[in-house]
Amino acid sequence: MYLIYIAEGKSKTSHYAIATGFMALGMMLPGMISGYMQQWLGYDGFFIWVVIAALPALILLKYISYPPEFGKKTSN
Repeated sequence: MYLIYIAEGKSKTSHYAIATGFMALGMMLPGMISGYMQQWLGYDGFFIWVVIAALPALILLKYISYPPEFGKKTSN
């Protein structure tokens, strides 16, 4: 929903595609090293690391705001 929200302007589809690419890169790069990190930290340590690494994103969720009418159908 956030990507759809920020993809505004003349070229919505292009903006959405570029943002989706950055999102995929953000999943692919950590995925490339996650196996090595799991072997180094063990399953318990890796789980704790993932939880700690997710905390900043969960904290930022509090500060993201959408307009109240976003995503609702408009009656024409």
